Amino acid sequence: MVAYSTRVAGLGVAALLAFSFGGSAAWAQAKNLVMGNVNPPKHGTSVAAQHFIDKLAELSGGKIKVDHHHSGALGGEREVAQQIQLGAVDFGPITTAPLSTLIPELSVFQLPYIFRDYDHLFKTLDGSDTVVKYYEGVLDKRGLKLVGFIAAGYRGIYGHHAINGLADVKGKKIRVQEDKILVATFKALGMISTPIAFPEVATALQTKVIEFAEGGVNTFYHNKFYDIVKYVADVRHTHQAVALIMSKGSWAKQDAAGQKAIQDAWASTRTFNRQFILDEDKSIQDNVRAKGVTITKPDAAPFRAATTSVYEEFYATPAGKDARKIVDHILAVK
Repeated sequence: MVAYSTRVAGLGVAALLAFSFGGSAAWAQAKNLVMGNVNPPKHGTSVAAQHFIDKLAELSGGKIKVDHHHSGALGGEREVAQQIQLGAVDFGPITTAPLSTLIPELSVFQLPYIFRDYDHLFKTLDGSDTVVKYYEGVLDKRGLKLVGFIAAGYRGIYGHHAINGLADVKGKKIRVQEDKILVATFKALGMISTPIAFPEVATALQTKVIEFAEGGVNTFYHNKFYDIVKYVADVRHTHQAVALIMSKGSWAKQDAAGQKAIQDAWASTRTFNRQFILDEDKSIQDNVRAKGVTITKPDAAPFRAATTSVYEEFYATPAGKDARKIVDHILAVK
């Protein structure tokens, strides 16, 4: 965390000095922009982020370059999102769960079983602009620019014991992302929900502070959690979305050509990402099994039935009341 604090402080000072000397636009041109990302280089979210960076450099004729600080070099996702709000970091692919601590309307994406499968997720995000337009407005009010939503795969449960049914999770302690909906979801399943920032998950599993963690099977693989635990339950309680966000101030500093390059780079990245996730899905479980991991596929029906009350809990919140129309829209997508 010392390195993170020093780095962010340095970025903030550089921006402040540039602004003080009346050179905010010049500074944006002279200095590379910064992206903070918690995932390792081979993770699908990192691959998508790098595709965006490369395409942006190409489309801007090399005028917009972005330094990609992956593997949590600038801290956890919530910390990076806060620095993007402040303008000390320019971009970040932030999972909607930790981002919901700042933007509670994003908890929609964590509602249990809201997405049936990849096709449903893609139709929701890409079939119309309903969801994207709603969140563009919501994030804009919090000093953020929504570039787009990266699909990051389905999520399951991994840990020290096999899960073959609902009875196997009762009373067990599980790490969840920092999101009230996920806490409520696993509490409804009879588990002890423990919000832990992603950089701390490996240690928590090693020391058995937690018995399980919820997360993507691709995240499990690329972060080498198979060296710590040997069981994955493919429950698919959600298909994860990651918001690629930008500092609203940084966006405003770009001229019309720069803003168009960002939008066009995202359009290319979106197409790339959707195909990447589908391709990865064909082999990722085999890759996990090759590491000596047992993957179980418990019946999802009892899990789904046990968590229906979570929707009403969300609707009872101010954010849930406002975002209910988005939930209704998603559930109606065929």
